Amino acid sequence: MAKLIANLALKKPVELIFEENGIADRESLQKYQKLAQTEKIPLEKFLVENEIASEIDVYGALAKAYSLEFSPAPEILEEDDVSERLTRICSRERLLIKFVGDRQITLYTCEPEKIRRFQPLFSALGYEPTFIVAPPSVFSSPVVESNNLQSNQELFSGISTLADSLRTSATDASDSRHDISADAESSSIVDLVNKTLLLAVNQSASDIHIETTAKGARVRFRIDGVLIDRFELDAGVASTFISRLLIMSDLDITEKVMPQDGSFKVRSGDRDIEFRIASMPGIYGQNLVLRLLSGAEAQKLSLEALGMLEDELEIIRASTRSPHGMILVAGPTGSGKSTTLYALLEEMADPKLKFITIEDPVERRIEGVQQIQVRINRNEPDRSLTFARGLRTVLRLDPDIIMVGEIRDSDTAQISIQASLTGHLVLSTVHANSSVETLKRLENIGIDFHLLMSSLNLIFSQRLVRRLCPNCRKK
Repeated sequence: MAKLIANLALKKPVELIFEENGIADRESLQKYQKLAQTEKIPLEKFLVENEIASEIDVYGALAKAYSLEFSPAPEILEEDDVSERLTRICSRERLLIKFVGDRQITLYTCEPEKIRRFQPLFSALGYEPTFIVAPPSVFSSPVVESNNLQSNQELFSGISTLADSLRTSATDASDSRHDISADAESSSIVDLVNKTLLLAVNQSASDIHIETTAKGARVRFRIDGVLIDRFELDAGVASTFISRLLIMSDLDITEKVMPQDGSFKVRSGDRDIEFRIASMPGIYGQNLVLRLLSGAEAQKLSLEALGMLEDELEIIRASTRSPHGMILVAGPTGSGKSTTLYALLEEMADPKLKFITIEDPVERRIEGVQQIQVRINRNEPDRSLTFARGLRTVLRLDPDIIMVGEIRDSDTAQISIQASLTGHLVLSTVHANSSVETLKRLENIGIDFHLLMSSLNLIFSQRLVRRLCPNCRKK
C-alpha cells in the first residue's frame, strides 16, 4: 500500500506537466498559475473555466502525470447495484463507481491529488481501490445531480423515520425518568442531530431554527431567506435533541432562565463548518437558532458575484481608494452586510497595508488580515472585549484599514468616526432599513451630524433577493 500511494505523487510541478503536453507555453502557465492562486482554485480548473484548453486535454494530461487511466466518457454503475453506504461515501467524496467486486472497486475521480486520502478510506471498507481520472463535467451531469438530490431526499427521509422511531420509544417509556445528559449522548439522538446538520449543509441553509411548542418542537431551515418546515419532534425527544446541541456548544443544559450563546465545528467532506448557536428560553422550553458559518473560505468572494450592477461597483470601488474616511453598509439582520464587507476586504487585500478587523463573530477567515473576536464575559463585565474597547486598542496597532463588524452604540460610533478622521479607512455595518435611515439612527445614538458628514465616504443599503433555480427557471 505504501508503495502504491508513493507512486501517486507528482514527480514534476503541474505547470511543467501541462507544458510538456502542449497545453500552453511555460511563461503563460506561470502567469495562469499566479491567477489560479489568487482565485484559490487549482490550475487545471482555471485553464478549463477560462477556456484556455479543453477539459479533455487538461485532465488527460493530469491523468498521465499521475500514471492513471483517463476516461472522457465513464461507464457508471447503476446505483441499485451499489450498497447505500458506498453510494453515500462516493457522493460525499465526489466519486463515481465503475465496478464493485468482493474485494475490488474501480472509481472515477476528477481530483487525483486526493487519491492518497481515498486509499485508506476504501481499504478500511475492505476494498482494493483502482482509480480512473474523468473530466469534472461528468460529475455535474444530470445523472449525478439527480443522485445527489436523491441522497438528500434519502437523508431527509431517514431523519423523519428516525424522529418517528424516537417519538414511539419515548411514548413507550413515558412513565420512567431519564437523565437528560445521558439521553443526549444516546446513539439515536446523536445520529438525528448529525443528520439534521448534514441536511442543512447539503441544502445550503443559512440557519436552523428549533422552536419548542406545546407538543414538542419543530425544526425549520432558512433557505434563500425563507423558512421551510423540515420535521417535528415530540416533547421527550425535543428536550434531548436540544440538550445534545447545547452540549456540543459547551453550554449549560440546566440553564432555563437566561439566554446563552456558543458555537461548535463539524466536518462535512473536506469542509469545516462552524455553527453559531443562540439559545433563548420560551414558555414551552429552550428555543435555538443555529447560524451556519465558514466552510467557504476556499472560494474567493468578489463583488461581481454578489450581483451588484456595474455603476454601483464603480461607486463602491472609488470610495475604497480613499486613504481615510468611513464606508457603511446598511440593511436588516441577515441581508448579507458582512459578506459584502468581506468581499471588499478580499478585493482591497494588499501586503503594503495593514488590515485589522473586530467582529462578532468572525464569520470568514481572510489571509493577510488580523481578525479579532468580540468576547463578552457576563461574570466579569470588566474583562469583556467589546467593540468600543477593542477599537481603542486597534488604533494603537498602526492599522491602515479597519473593519468594525457592527456599530451598535455611541462609543463604537464615536471611536469609528475619530479613526476615520485621523487617517484610517473604516468599514462597518449598521442595522437600518435604508441609507437615509442610517443617518437618523446614528444621530439618535448621539453622534454629531456635522462630524459624521465630514467623515463619511459612502453609505449604501442592501437586501437579499431569492435566486431562481438554474434548472427550473423559465423565460
